[in-house]
Amino acid sequence: FYMSKHITPWGKRCKVQMVMLDKSLADISKETGYTRPYISSVINGRQIASAEAYKKISEVLQVDTGLLV
Repeated sequence: FYMSKHITPWGKRCKVQMVMLDKSLADISKETGYTRPYISSVINGRQIASAEAYKKISEVLQVDTGLLV
């Protein structure tokens, strides 16, 4: 279940939002219940997540899930 190692528009937006909102992987982990390595892998496009995981991460970082398409 691994994707190619290029970052998606959604992943890029997540990274921008992490800086804008001053959120670390630890912060996102606390808010979503997912581990830091898992969140990192999903944002960086190394792992495909469930729709629920994308939704939770998107909500925490205020990113439009439409960027996933």
